[in-house]
Amino acid sequence: MSSAKIVFQCCMSAKLLVEEGGSETTINKGLIAYVAFLKDCSDEALHKIAETICTVRLISDSNDRLRSVIDSPCDLLIVPQFCLSGKLKGKCFQYHTAVPKVAAESLYSRLVKSCDTFLRSSATWLSKSCKLSYGTFGIRQILSIETNGPFTHVVEL
Repeated sequence: MSSAKIVFQCCMSAKLLVEEGGSETTINKGLIAYVAFLKDCSDEALHKIAETICTVRLISDSNDRLRSVIDSPCDLLIVPQFCLSGKLKGKCFQYHTAVPKVAAESLYSRLVKSCDTFLRSSATWLSKSCKLSYGTFGIRQILSIETNGPFTHVVEL
């Protein structure tokens, strides 16, 4: 059974505004990871999710080779996206496979910390002054993205 759904999107830059008039975070070239946790998500799965986010090879380098966030190195933006856990039934979405809100918020917080630890273990990533940014769980957020083409992937782990 799956533990999470993730949508990966490469970007030239992105800006995440937490509620209208709230705080703002920005990244330069990098990867956006939208994450929803499913009922079977465990601590072991959480480690695998963090490792996948940091090591998936989706970002093109100057030689058009695909690199990961940690290898490229580049920025990473993690955005909680509960709606990814929905399944279409008829004309409506149902969210029976989603982790309850309190547990999902805890998983999200631990995922961000795990990604931070993973990235900070890379001297290359640290030496390039790359940035890990993340959204806030459970509230509306406004996301602006600049991309250089449709390059979006959906993964279930």
